[in-house]
Amino acid sequence: MESLALVVSIILAIVMFSGPIGIILTINPIWKATLKVPALWYARRALITLLAIVGTVMGFLVLFSGIPFIASLMVISGVILNVIAIRLEYQIGKFNRRGTPGTPGASEL
Repeated sequence: MESLALVVSIILAIVMFSGPIGIILTINPIWKATLKVPALWYARRALITLLAIVGTVMGFLVLFSGIPFIASLMVISGVILNVIAIRLEYQIGKFNRRGTPGTPGASEL
């Protein structure tokens, strides 16, 4: 039974902490620091995308498995934070203020 509790805690930790980690990696000082090294910038972007995808998919799997209300609120908050991290990274739904490389009119690396 301890191993089942460990697996559940690991899954919930991934869902809960992938969003805040992604948001921390998208703040301006880190974004500007990694922009100086193109390989680091693309690695950071890939890490944020991977964390958000894994956290969101695992969150929906846990959410639809029939968990108690409080645990479902934790999972929903983790999924929302993952969506916010993706929106911050890819500048979805607003003007591209950062001049993300690879977009038309933006400064290139």
